[in-house]
Amino acid sequence: ILLLGVFAWYFYGEKPEPQPSVSKTTELAVPPPVEPEDQPAPEPPAFQPVERKAVIDQELAELPLPPLAESDEHVSQTMGAVVGEAAAMQYFSTEDLVARTVATIDALGSRQVPGNIQAMQGPAGSFAAVENPNPREWVTNEAGDPIPQYLSDPSGYRRYVNYVEMFEAVDTATFIGLYERNQPLFQEAWRQLGYANGDFNTRLIEVIDELLATPDVEEPYELKKPEAVYQFVDEDLESLSAGQKILLRMGSENAARVK
Repeated sequence: ILLLGVFAWYFYGEKPEPQPSVSKTTELAVPPPVEPEDQPAPEPPAFQPVERKAVIDQELAELPLPPLAESDEHVSQTMGAVVGEAAAMQYFSTEDLVARTVATIDALGSRQVPGNIQAMQGPAGSFAAVENPNPREWVTNEAGDPIPQYLSDPSGYRRYVNYVEMFEAVDTATFIGLYERNQPLFQEAWRQLGYANGDFNTRLIEVIDELLATPDVEEPYELKKPEAVYQFVDEDLESLSAGQKILLRMGSENAARVK
C-alpha cells in the first residue's frame, strides 16, 4: 500500500498545468517563465528502459500514417513502444506531440523555448544555485546597485539523469527508422509553423550541429540574478541559444553523454 501511495504521488502529484495545443495560430511569443524560489531538487527514480523487441520497428512500420490532426494516438503508441508506456506518459506531452516537437526543436536555436510548445515535461524541482561569496567582479544594475551573484550547484544536475538515460536506452537504428517513417507528419507540422520553403529535416540537422558546438564550461559557472531568472555572468554564455543553455544547465557529464 505504501509503495502504491508513493507511485500515485509521483505520477499524479504536482504536475504542470496542461499546455494548449500547437497550431498555425498558436502564439509563440510568451513571456519568459518565472524561476521559482530555490528548493532542493528531489532525487529522481531510476529510468527503467523498455524491453526491446526485434520486430518493434516492423510492427510500427506496418501502421498507416494518420493525418497530422489525428496523430496523437499513433504517436503515443509509437513512443510507448520505444521508451515504454510509463515513460511516454511521464515525460512526453499527450497532445499534438509532433507539432510540439517541431516547434520545440525550431525554438532550441532561438533565445528561449516557450512553455506552451514544449514537447516534454521539464525536470522536477528548480534550478539549483548557491550564493557566490567571492565573485571575480561585481556586477551592477542601471542604478549602480550590486546584482546578487551565484554559482551553479552540481546537485541540480541529477534532475536531468533520467532524460539522459532514456535517451541512451533507445535503440538508435529503430528510432531513426521511426523518424523516417513519420517524417511526412513532421514536414506537415513544419509547414503549419509558417515555413513555406525548406524542410524540417534540414532545420533538425542545423539544431543538432549547434548543440554539438556548445562550449565546454568549467564548473561551477558564475551566475547573476537581476530579476526572476538566473543569467550567466559571462556575456558569451548568456548569448548562447536556448538549446545550448539547456546542455550547460544539465552539467558537463550529462551534456557530454547527450552529445
